[in-house]
Amino acid sequence: MIVKSFLLKRETLRQIAAQCDKDTVAVVRPEKQIETILREAIRKTIREKKSASEEIAQVRSYFESLGGSEAFQAKASQIIDSMSAYLREGMYVMTSQIAIQDYVLARCARLCAEAVNDRVGGVILDGTELMICHEDAKGVQHFDWLASQDQIAARIPSEGPVVVSGGYGRLDSGYVVRVGKDGAHLMASLIGSTLKASSIVFFIEGRGIDGIPAVTYDEAAHFCASARAPFASSAIWPAKKGEIPILVKDIQDNSFEGTIISTGSSHKREVIWDKDLTLVTVYGTGLLGRVGMSSSIFSCLSKAGVNVRFIAQTSSEYSISFAVRLADKERTQEALGGLFKDNPLLPLDDVVVLNKEVGIVTVFGSRMRNLPGTSGQVFGTLGEAGINIIASAQGGEELSISLVLEEADVDKAVQLLS
Repeated sequence: MIVKSFLLKRETLRQIAAQCDKDTVAVVRPEKQIETILREAIRKTIREKKSASEEIAQVRSYFESLGGSEAFQAKASQIIDSMSAYLREGMYVMTSQIAIQDYVLARCARLCAEAVNDRVGGVILDGTELMICHEDAKGVQHFDWLASQDQIAARIPSEGPVVVSGGYGRLDSGYVVRVGKDGAHLMASLIGSTLKASSIVFFIEGRGIDGIPAVTYDEAAHFCASARAPFASSAIWPAKKGEIPILVKDIQDNSFEGTIISTGSSHKREVIWDKDLTLVTVYGTGLLGRVGMSSSIFSCLSKAGVNVRFIAQTSSEYSISFAVRLADKERTQEALGGLFKDNPLLPLDDVVVLNKEVGIVTVFGSRMRNLPGTSGQVFGTLGEAGINIIASAQGGEELSISLVLEEADVDKAVQLLS
C-alpha cells in the first residue's frame, strides 16, 4: 500500500485521480483559494453579521466547475447548503470564530475528497473520525497519536482506493479542530506509519525539497523549519518512527523525480535561510540564577500566539536571545512588557532590545556530525567576507548551525556557504 497526500486544484484533479489505484490511500485537502473564500465568508458572517451569499456562490461555482457525476454534484450542493446554514446559525450563537472556521473548512476538505472519489470509485472516509484530539482544563488541544492509530487501523480497509479528507480531527466534545500547521501531510504520514505502507508520497507544487534528490528525516525536518518549506516538519516524524520513506514530488512536473526522505544521507551539506525576523534580547541581573525565568518568558509568548524561530542563552545566565517574525514584533513587546510589569521581583535594570530586520542562515546536514572544524569553516568564511554574526546556536545533535545576521547580509552569506 502507498499513502499519498494531495492538494486539490481544478487543474490537477485529473492527475490526482490517475494516481489513485487499488493500492492507494489518498489524503485530500482544499487549495488555498477556496479556503480564503470560506474564511472571508466566516469573517463577514460572524464578525460583521452580514450575509455571505456572494462567497457561498463562489464556492458553489468552484465545485460545479470540477464537473463529475450527478451524484457528486448533488452531494456538493448538499454539503455547501449545510455550510451556509451553519454560518447563518453562527450569527446568533456563542461559538468562537476558530471553532466555526475549523468545522466549515473540514466540510470543505470532505467535499474535496468526494470530488476525487467520484472519479476513482473507492471508499471515502472522513478524516475527522480518524484523528483524535483532546482538550485539557486550560483549553489546550492535544493530538492523540495512539488513539488515532487505533482508529486508522480499524477503519481503513486493506484494499483501495481509499480517499480521506485531510487536515482536521475531532475533540472528545465532538468539536472539529485543525490538526497542526499542515494536518493533511501529518495524517498521510501517520496513516503510512500505522499501516506499514511501502512508501508515502507528498504531492506539492515545486521540485521536492529545494530540488535535493535525497535527505535524511532529520535533515528534512531542519529544512522544513524554514519559511520556504513545502510542508511542516511535524509531518515527517510518524514516517520516521515507522521507517517509511517519503517521496516529495510535483503533481504536474515529472521532469524531477522528487526528493526521497529516508534513513540514508544527502549528497552534500545544505543551507537554508529565513528573513523578515527580529532578534529580541532580554538581559539583566534579574535573569541571574532565577529558576523558571526562561519558562516565564516563553510561556507569555506562547499565550500571545508568538512563534519563536531561534533561541540562544549564554552560560552566564545574563541574557536570552530569540528571533520572532517581524509581524509579531508588537505582540512580543506587549507580552514581555506585561511579564516584567506583573513581576515585582525583577530588578528595574532588565532590558529588552529588538534588532530590526535580521535573518537566519542555517547550515545543516548529516555529514556535519563528528566532523571537526565545520563551525570554524562557517565562521571563518563569513568573517573573511566582513559579515557580522549577531547571534548563533548549534544543536547538540551536530546536524545544524544557525546564525543570526543583518538581513542585508543574508543573501551574500547563503551564496558563500552553499
